Amino acid sequence: MAKFYSIAIMHDYAFVLCIEEKNKKFTIVETEELDFIELQKYVKNKKQLFITIEQKFEYSTNLAVPLAIAKSNNINNYLFYKIKELYPNTDLLLNFKKISKQNDEENITYNVEAIDEKAYLEALSFVNDFSNIKSATTNKFALLSLANRCLDSNSYICVYTYANTVLILAVEDKEMIFSRLITIDAVTPESMQMDIAENITQTISYVNNQFREIDFQLLAISGSIALDDVVPQHIMMFSDINISILYPNTFIKNLDAEESQKYILALGSMFVEKNNQFFPKIIKGIKQFNLITTVVLFFTLFSLLGMAYFSFNESNRYNDLVDKNEMLQQRYLYESSHTKMLPEKELENYEYTIDLTNKYLDKVPTDMLIAIKPLMILDKPSLFKYKVDAGKVIFEMEFEKKFTELVALYKFEKEFNKKLEEITKKTDIEKTTTVDYKQLIYRAQIKTKKNEKLNSRKRRR
Repeated sequence: MAKFYSIAIMHDYAFVLCIEEKNKKFTIVETEELDFIELQKYVKNKKQLFITIEQKFEYSTNLAVPLAIAKSNNINNYLFYKIKELYPNTDLLLNFKKISKQNDEENITYNVEAIDEKAYLEALSFVNDFSNIKSATTNKFALLSLANRCLDSNSYICVYTYANTVLILAVEDKEMIFSRLITIDAVTPESMQMDIAENITQTISYVNNQFREIDFQLLAISGSIALDDVVPQHIMMFSDINISILYPNTFIKNLDAEESQKYILALGSMFVEKNNQFFPKIIKGIKQFNLITTVVLFFTLFSLLGMAYFSFNESNRYNDLVDKNEMLQQRYLYESSHTKMLPEKELENYEYTIDLTNKYLDKVPTDMLIAIKPLMILDKPSLFKYKVDAGKVIFEMEFEKKFTELVALYKFEKEFNKKLEEITKKTDIEKTTTVDYKQLIYRAQIKTKKNEKLNSRKRRR
């Protein structure tokens, strides 16, 4: 049974669901409402994170791309610089997809979604290891994904409210064609209700006028508005549209209808399609790195297992020889008192075999390789060597990794040093680490500690 975590962030506050999936059925195991600091502690060492984030800056538009560019690999650059002209001081992160209805023979029209990459990464900073993020998006796509799963209607308007925030979507054929995020400033709860109702009815009117060819059959409400009687009644008075409450209870177990309205966005984050997810380069890089590392680790572990298996077999042979030697010694003592002694040559052969086995086991650094495996998962070593000196395995390994961004260097340094400290607590090794923040290079060296007694004997000689 797969277990994962769905997280929705609104106003520096997080709604968290721990969910188990079996045969495409979802069961809520745990629900949490946490502030941002508590969230950092909660997700530490947790994997399979599905995250949706509130964003103040979101830009959506349709852009026509000339056929020559559309057929090349420069679509992303073309769209990026078109929007960058409008927002030159914003770090942009884009998603785009070709719209289904094309009426221009010379151009191909794409729907483009842009967000502030810097603000987006700051909102994700509660995650210690970006590779644990399975899906990441903004709240309007989480709402769209859940609504598409719950509603049979092809064309509808969807509304989600939380505190003083109103999120409105217009959807045709499962695709979002309009979105609006509204912040309400009101003094009293009564005026808040009236302002929310007024903004929703005005938006419905605007959508109907803007998309006259579409018959919006349904208004699906969710969040705090779904638990309110006043606002839906006011909307019904001024808008000729059927109203329904967005309930995901048909495929979600262990979450009642009223409680589910708190977790609408968290539930939606589970079903976001890949083309509606946002992954900055730093996260993509980490995920690709971990994928390559997993492949390399597989072959490394395969080799280690082979060595361990071989060493295990040798150890068994050694133990068998020890047992056999003990039996022979007992037999020797018995036979020596009754018969003539065994030939000296035969005893020497046994001793020689045991000695060879001991020497082989002493010279294979299997234990050390297993101990430093967590570091090899993080990065492939630039130097790896060992030798046997005076019967002792002398081990040396170096790591050197270059980064393009300071944030990536900082995260790697933090994780690498943490694992290195854990290893040095259990293993008798020396460690040296250096970080060049100007050139963005991290270096580390680990090796067997020097044997002072051995060195002093060498000096006397």
